[in-house]
Amino acid sequence: MEPEHPGCEAAVAFCAEAWHRHRARCALEANLSRAGVAEEEFWVHYHSWVAAMQGEYPAALLERVKTYARAGGTVLDIGAGAGAFAIPLAAMSRRVTAVEPSPAQVAQLTAAIERAHVANIDIVESTWEDTDIEAPGSHDLILAVHSFQMDDIAAALRKMCAAASHCVLLIHTAGHSLSALSRELFDIEPGPDYMYLHQVLLGLGYDPKVEFVNYSHNIPLEMQLDILRYNPGLDDSQCAALRDHLVSRGSTVVRDGTLWLNRSYRDALIAVTAGNKS
Repeated sequence: MEPEHPGCEAAVAFCAEAWHRHRARCALEANLSRAGVAEEEFWVHYHSWVAAMQGEYPAALLERVKTYARAGGTVLDIGAGAGAFAIPLAAMSRRVTAVEPSPAQVAQLTAAIERAHVANIDIVESTWEDTDIEAPGSHDLILAVHSFQMDDIAAALRKMCAAASHCVLLIHTAGHSLSALSRELFDIEPGPDYMYLHQVLLGLGYDPKVEFVNYSHNIPLEMQLDILRYNPGLDDSQCAALRDHLVSRGSTVVRDGTLWLNRSYRDALIAVTAGNKS
């Protein structure tokens, strides 16, 4: 897709550098490094964490994503993970290309495709930066859901827009129920939010439209604390303090002897669609 209006390279450079600095402080890789954890170790555990969650993910987002996909069209899913979006989108698409760099996630995705008896998903085991795109506009929909582990965000978004013929759809955080609490208790800054992506797209000359989706899920409290030991890298004393705080303020419930935590999220859906004029 071509930009709708002239871009501003100075604005792009400013926002992209701000994204890079913010990620260096508190993005996933920075948090794992501080915790002394290899990134692939995080992804090895990730699928079991998601499988244990009970709630509205990914259904709340998936229903909105489907409205941007063309029946019989092609989809490229960046950071496809275990196929939460790629597999259901394959049912309405001619072909889905799932780009996923993590070997652990690729293994989960391959198994999920086999269980679902899906034949129209191609897996590309690669980062987005290293993925070869056949031709400009080669996919109707380019989708990226919470998969922005990219230092050069401007180059990554340029590549997405060039590869799309109809729509680029980005889904990224606009906040969640533990972000303010982590800052209050431990002075932990959350990772960069959707506004960086929006501003870079504006600087590139596109006219992105933003909508928000709220959803929630329940997760065993001890599993949530285990996740937080990886990202943002809480130590044992911080986990204990957070556990006490959540229990004391009534954020947990007991089911069959297990403490469960309710998490709420607000995600931004940023859409760049061919033909939109500012």
